[in-house]
Amino acid sequence: MNKKVIISFLGFALFIGLVIWFLDGSADASGRHIQKRYSSNWEKTYDLKDENPRNIAFFMDLLDVHVKDSIYNLKYWSDLDSIPNHEEATYLFIGNEFGAPNDYYDSIIHYADSGATVYISFNHLTSNIYDRHFEEGAFYWDYNKVLFAYIGDTTLPFYHVFENDTIYEDWYSFSETEIIDTNYRSYLFALKHPFAFYEKHHKGKVHFHSIPNLFENYQVIQPNGYAHARLVLNKIPKDKPVIFLTCGINDSSQQTSIYEDEDAESDGAEKEDTSLIQFILKNPVLRLAFLLLIVLLLLYVFFRAKRKEEILPGYSQKRNMSLAFVETLSSIYISRNSPIGVLQVMRKNFYSAINRHFYIDLSRKETREQNLEKLIAKVPYDSDKLVDIVNSLDSRKNHVDNRHLGATYAKIRAFYLEIGIVRPTESFVASDKEVNLDKSIWIGAFILLMGLISLFRGLFLLSLGGGVGMLFIIPAIVLIYFASRYIRIPVASIQADQIIIYGLVLGKRVISLNQTIHCTVEKTHVTFECEDGNTFIIRQSLLSRRAKSALNQFVEFIKLHKS
Repeated sequence: MNKKVIISFLGFALFIGLVIWFLDGSADASGRHIQKRYSSNWEKTYDLKDENPRNIAFFMDLLDVHVKDSIYNLKYWSDLDSIPNHEEATYLFIGNEFGAPNDYYDSIIHYADSGATVYISFNHLTSNIYDRHFEEGAFYWDYNKVLFAYIGDTTLPFYHVFENDTIYEDWYSFSETEIIDTNYRSYLFALKHPFAFYEKHHKGKVHFHSIPNLFENYQVIQPNGYAHARLVLNKIPKDKPVIFLTCGINDSSQQTSIYEDEDAESDGAEKEDTSLIQFILKNPVLRLAFLLLIVLLLLYVFFRAKRKEEILPGYSQKRNMSLAFVETLSSIYISRNSPIGVLQVMRKNFYSAINRHFYIDLSRKETREQNLEKLIAKVPYDSDKLVDIVNSLDSRKNHVDNRHLGATYAKIRAFYLEIGIVRPTESFVASDKEVNLDKSIWIGAFILLMGLISLFRGLFLLSLGGGVGMLFIIPAIVLIYFASRYIRIPVASIQADQIIIYGLVLGKRVISLNQTIHCTVEKTHVTFECEDGNTFIIRQSLLSRRAKSALNQFVEFIKLHKS
């Protein structure tokens, strides 16, 4: 690996390290370690998106991962019919007080009878709903700093916290004897009584949960709170949509806090947007890193394009007359659909070349034999071969087909080379030029895309505080390095006296062109065997269209000069 590659790799690794350091934000400008502080707003509003300690955004994120269908925020009861598959959805409420008009609540219970799930976590119920499910005095309560709850098969403590203090709070549980439906099933217990149970309604279930505080953000991020949230999520079907009943909040102050960040003219059934791009754009540090990456990519593309522009206009290349001659013969053959027409053109060109260089006219039949003898005496070429060329150009003496045309052309070409009429170049390119066999860009672009996706995934996990993000960033660096090398470095570089073969990952080989080289052309690759024992293969599937054309011309050059 040369020094430029090592410097480029170290520079890129340094850039990624700086991005990770900025995203980590664990040190200030003076280098002192500081304590991360997510929020100082401890107002409780049960907001679905707010990440302040006493809202429920973290539980909604867990719900979004748990549910394979969509999550909707129902702000108005009248918009319920606009939500797809609402008849079989899960109706979720988490808040201080739940209330609903009788006709709307009757609709929800009807959907529960048909297979829907209703989950209501509350501190208080309006009287019309309370009277349907409970007798008077249906709750126990305890005023304490800590609640010991039986979650699954373990008793776990839950503390009521406000800012930096643990303070007293009312904890509620249900009285078993005051539940109207005697066939209920309890699954969460505290204060020696259930605080979560469900009623069977034909095909569906209606759940009641009396401690909504356990869904708050500062509870969910704790191991005990996560255990509670995971148990609740297991009661919610994965394959059905979830409708959060914001319209069921019976406290006007809470309703205002939930709606204050939303558009007043938006639909009542608003689908939660939890996409990765939204997360990046909402986070100032990630947004800055994302914009910086875009700027760097644009600068790279700009300067890369400028480097490919010619500083000087250069010299115009001479027209390849051999190629023009072959194209002329091909057009004549196609237009006349006869090899004889091509042979006539070859004869005319051959006689013209002899007349131009040796002043002997072979076109006239009556003097052709005498002039041929003069030509044999004048040029240093085997007389039998020269007579054979003239006879091969006579269509009456030969069976003219494609094979005969090829053989005649080879004889004429050999005559031109030996006599000196044609002097081919000894090198494929000039000493100050080179021809690069570039790779097809699509494979490199795909590898680069996979590397960028892995990089963003790793940075996203690191921004959440997960060290597992490095498992994505390290392979991403390798993929981006490999894609950069794949795009920048050609398969081979042909110079005047040597050809340089580059490896896909690293390294290169230098092959001298001042030796005998044999090449074998196959459908998928070209194999070169050198006199010094070196053998190399160039696969055509890796090359761009222009590089394939250059490779074909190089093969013809090798066959003519180096074999």
